[in-house]
Amino acid sequence: MTDVAHTENPARQATTPPKNTTTTTGAADHVDLAWLTIGEALRERASRTPDDVVVREKDQGVYRAFTWSQYLQDATAFAWALRRRGFRPGQHVAVMGDPTYRFMVADAGVILAGGVAFGIYTTCSPEEVRHQIRTAGATTLVAENQEYVDRFFEVAEDCPSVNHVVVDDTRALFGYDDARIEAFDDLLDEGNAATPQEVAEVHEAAKTVSVDDPAMLIFTSGTTGPSKAAMISHRNVLVGGALQLCTVFPELHREDEVRIVAHLSLAHAFERIIALYSPILSRIVVHTGEGLENLSTTLYEVQPNMFHAVPRVWQKFAAGAITRVERAGGLKQRAYQLAMRVAKRHRRSPSALTRFGYLFARLLVFRPMLRKFGLAKVRFGITGGTHIPPEVQRTWQLWGVNLLNALGMTEVGFIAFQTGQFPEPGSVGTPVPDIAVQVAEDHELLYRGPGVFLGYLNQPEKTEEVFEGEWFASGDVGEINDEGHLVLRDRKKDIMITAGGKNITPSLIENVMKASPYISELVLIADGRKFPTALVEIDRETVEDWARSNGHLYTSFGSLTRLPEVLHLIEGQIAKGNEELARVEQVKRFRIIPKELDPEEGDTTPTRKVRRGQFQKMFADLVEDMYAEEAAELARFS
Repeated sequence: MTDVAHTENPARQATTPPKNTTTTTGAADHVDLAWLTIGEALRERASRTPDDVVVREKDQGVYRAFTWSQYLQDATAFAWALRRRGFRPGQHVAVMGDPTYRFMVADAGVILAGGVAFGIYTTCSPEEVRHQIRTAGATTLVAENQEYVDRFFEVAEDCPSVNHVVVDDTRALFGYDDARIEAFDDLLDEGNAATPQEVAEVHEAAKTVSVDDPAMLIFTSGTTGPSKAAMISHRNVLVGGALQLCTVFPELHREDEVRIVAHLSLAHAFERIIALYSPILSRIVVHTGEGLENLSTTLYEVQPNMFHAVPRVWQKFAAGAITRVERAGGLKQRAYQLAMRVAKRHRRSPSALTRFGYLFARLLVFRPMLRKFGLAKVRFGITGGTHIPPEVQRTWQLWGVNLLNALGMTEVGFIAFQTGQFPEPGSVGTPVPDIAVQVAEDHELLYRGPGVFLGYLNQPEKTEEVFEGEWFASGDVGEINDEGHLVLRDRKKDIMITAGGKNITPSLIENVMKASPYISELVLIADGRKFPTALVEIDRETVEDWARSNGHLYTSFGSLTRLPEVLHLIEGQIAKGNEELARVEQVKRFRIIPKELDPEEGDTTPTRKVRRGQFQKMFADLVEDMYAEEAAELARFS
């Protein structure tokens, strides 16, 4: 793959820490993170700022604040309760549910007990739950409510390692009679009743853990096969993750309070680093609402000054705003169109005159729109996890939200960030401190740094496959441009070659098309084919709004996808996207799939990444229909 000589990977051994490991952890004192475990860093922070707020959680309409001292006390209580149940350092605990204060306590408690926590996506099928619990050998499952308890017990017979099922909301569990089920409150009550001598046992257990031991497991997305459990060390988390974030964005520990909303799954490395561990080093205060279905309400109430989200969230919010403007018509629509023209002119050729016009556009049009989202006070937004369509990022920037692209990997931590005010979309910015980037001869990106993981749990052969000597082979194809910015092209395995021998980068084409508010997902078909085609998942919310506004009747989502008017709408969106593409990249035909994508049906991963192989098998008839004329032509000459 590359010419780098094979040597032992230092990331899988005790390592010499990088130079940049000293930070201010939310106060004036400097702390060297290189030799601190997460538990030690947590105790250090709580001892210095015991009365600072770390979490605000909405419960029955009221936000309750939790301080660092309360957080540490609850986490220590949970750790002690685990130890009473036989939990020992190095063992694994699974957590399944929405991000809440209780789950933050559970995660911190596991770490204080010397254990390793991992999240399970709430969208995981029972089969995937079984796979992850068996792979990890989890001894305890922490579940939010009956829904996730039910999912576990569908496969519980295949998960004999689980001795305890700790449930936060037990109200609907009256039908269960299983000794393994316990209430989260009971564990906290037990732990809070522990004597000082008993609590000291928790601290002694934590001392057996080193900075190079695993702190968490993150399961890979599993787009091409069973997900793997990546082992992430304490040093990986603090130095390769949280510290990198706080170094690139120093305002995180300089501001009086940085309000964020936790809304991604705690199975996601992005959320864990930002919401669980970065607060230890910063002034971040985490906010959680009453269920993720109420995210819009939570954002409106909290008015965060930093917002992090995967591209799909930014895309759906933007799509909703644009369709509401289009539906409003009249004066509102004309005002928005004028404001966008002014914003684009200012972005293209800034001057005193355009700046004046843009300020009015933001004040009169964009700011009221952002206030409805709860994003009017966001100083910067971060997106990562997959590609964001450049047009979507540009739209948010024109509205006045400084949306920055980021690159990170489960196995590497944070790699690169865009910085500054309204950077040009298209790159993921410059590499973070202490990360080395190498571009191999085949353009694969290789990384080395303090965030590089320990390896895949119980899969040494899979671990060896992703290392070229001391470099982690990412599987991403990309380059470093003349400005020193890292530009991603696609996954190496996803690059397509047409029947005419032309290389096609599917993500580039897909992202251009997904800038449309009416297209939720688009999967390109081109490998070995005469020309590119696409399968389209329409955005249910925006297309339904469009259909109702235009008087088009339908009875179900399936019937909506078959409306001739919807077909014509998407045809126009595809044609608009094609204008931005080279001729060889243009989508010649498309079909709308008759359903919404669902991770439980196997077409996407729990993070909604498309499993291309499975996806094309599910809709093989639609694919072949798009190439039917070419197949018939070949048959005539065969």
